[in-house]
Amino acid sequence: MKGSEKRLISLYDGSNVRMIIPVYQRNYDWTRDNCRQLFDDLVSLIKNNRQNHFFGSVVEMGTQEGIGEVSIIDGQQRITTVYLLMLALVKLLEEEKITSADPQLARRIRVSYLEDEFQPEDKKLRLKPVKNDEMALKRLFKDEKDYLLSSNLTNNFRYFYERILDQELTADELFKAIQKLMIIDISLKQGEDDAQLIFESLNSTGLDLTEADKVRNYVLMNQPVKVQESLYENYWNKIEVNTNYEVSNFLRNYLTFNLKRVPKIQKVYLEFKKYSEKNDSDIEELLSDLERYSEINRDISNASTGEREVDEVLHRLNILDMRVIKPFLLPLINYWKLNKIDFKALIGSLKVVETFIFRRTMCSFPTNALNKIFATLFSETIKLTNQGNTEFLPVLSYILINKADSSRYPKDSEFLKSFDDKDIYDMNKNARKYLFDRLENQDSREHVNVVDNMQDGNYTIEHIMPQTLSDSWKNTLGSDYKRIYTQWINKLANLTLTAYNSKYSNRSFIEKKHIDNGFDQSGFRLNDFLKNCNQWTEKELLARNDYLKELALKLWPYPETNFQPKQREKVSRTLDEDYDFAGTKIVSYTFKGTPYQVKSWIEMYVNVIEALYEIDPTPLYKVIAMHATKGWKCYLSGTEKNEFTKVADDLYVYGRTNTWNKLNVLNKLFQIYGIDPAELVFEINEKKIRNNN
Repeated sequence: MKGSEKRLISLYDGSNVRMIIPVYQRNYDWTRDNCRQLFDDLVSLIKNNRQNHFFGSVVEMGTQEGIGEVSIIDGQQRITTVYLLMLALVKLLEEEKITSADPQLARRIRVSYLEDEFQPEDKKLRLKPVKNDEMALKRLFKDEKDYLLSSNLTNNFRYFYERILDQELTADELFKAIQKLMIIDISLKQGEDDAQLIFESLNSTGLDLTEADKVRNYVLMNQPVKVQESLYENYWNKIEVNTNYEVSNFLRNYLTFNLKRVPKIQKVYLEFKKYSEKNDSDIEELLSDLERYSEINRDISNASTGEREVDEVLHRLNILDMRVIKPFLLPLINYWKLNKIDFKALIGSLKVVETFIFRRTMCSFPTNALNKIFATLFSETIKLTNQGNTEFLPVLSYILINKADSSRYPKDSEFLKSFDDKDIYDMNKNARKYLFDRLENQDSREHVNVVDNMQDGNYTIEHIMPQTLSDSWKNTLGSDYKRIYTQWINKLANLTLTAYNSKYSNRSFIEKKHIDNGFDQSGFRLNDFLKNCNQWTEKELLARNDYLKELALKLWPYPETNFQPKQREKVSRTLDEDYDFAGTKIVSYTFKGTPYQVKSWIEMYVNVIEALYEIDPTPLYKVIAMHATKGWKCYLSGTEKNEFTKVADDLYVYGRTNTWNKLNVLNKLFQIYGIDPAELVFEINEKKIRNNN
């Protein structure tokens, strides 16, 4: 590796020099603000008569494919931007919209820095951007009518074109300012320098790159250019398209079901790198696996598996916008495609999970528990299925209905009570659309597009008893109208779908029935009950509430399963999981990816604190130095005491306490150490089975 200070423009200069932006680099994405700042700096250079302006570092490496070709490892955004600026300057000079004291300036810039006229057409430009940008750049050398307006290159070129026309600087001054841009040029040698490690050190802050950018660089950077292009075309570009360019989220989901925990989004690259190295993955095999799962991701997101019943459930899950379920759906659909579960099991599994999510929504259960549930749900199901040589769906149902506390599957009693209590307008808007879509369409093959029509305002949610009570409505409801109004106004029993104008919403119930497109003429199934009513009082509200409850149990039934594990079931729980560990027996634990067998909670507790000590003893001694007499900190001591266990010299931990206190101490210590509590996973004997009562 060799570094030197030089003028940026020298990178473009010289015969037979061509800068290649590798395919693993992201597309050009400098914003107009970035371009404005650069131009302002150039103006300042000239106005203040400064000698130069430091413009960052550039890392480049000679390629194996051609003499004079260099691969830009880092700095492509700056190199591309200055290239666009020089091209805008040349075009304005050639169009004679601006002038220069040097009549040959335009040609000199063009042949010295932009094009090599002696090269074949496909290698003429001295800069070769990544695939999606290359076409846009080539078109900028043609007439304006040929420009690719959707490209960021085109937009920034046009910004420079207009800014130069403002003539804050003359053409000569602008070119002089460009020549004053200084860089640190870091030149790497093929086969000697590790481009990936150098790139990581230069981009350690991660401010400019997404997690997907860093993963792409990791898998492609150290490959020969031809291999890079092949891997990019055959795998990475397809992954980007299949995930609608949301590659970071896709990678997080991929890692989640493989690691059985949820990586932090800002740690996806580091987790991916560890995963790849731990499994000694062949890069092409890994990319092939990612590409296959990206196709499944596309089918899930678009509800486009090609199987009508499957796609109907996926469509409903997409309405709920529950992306948290992806780490379960990805391996599930893959399992089906590999013919490891049949169509009936797949449909049943999707519906059990759909019901689980919606029942929890109606019961206002916290959504944060879902991350942990769906991170391990597929692997838990497969593990028990293989142990018992049984079918997938009964095991899945067993696992879900035996979740406890904030992770539990709402029983019928809880679910039905939500119809009495739930303010539908307190629901997430996506869940509200889902609810009315499901109630209206049920399982009919004649589908009404409720969601899109609600989105477009063609369908609205109608309060049958209106939000503003007229005297007529008060008389209809009776002397207890205030309580009835407060109790029922936003409950599902008082809500329906309409397509008529909202100006009718305060009319009497009879008027709402008989107006054009009113309840009597409505084609909505939701309004069939109303057609048989001649008034709207609490009696009708109670009756419709009972009707909707009965319908809900058909649409969202509690799962049934005859599965029982042959031996006492072992399940995995993480340190940050909302779970009552009282009465459980720990079998083993995994910390930072390494499993350990233990016989008791105290053995695990002491072992983990010893592991923290090995990482860095200082935080533990700082806690001891506080000399706490109460709270979790008093469980650590610098002196030997009765019932304290020695961890290291001058470090003892109190172990004669319940499991909750032990885990609370570990949670607090993990916060101090900055360790994700999901990195501590316990395998325990599960507690008693839950029933639907």
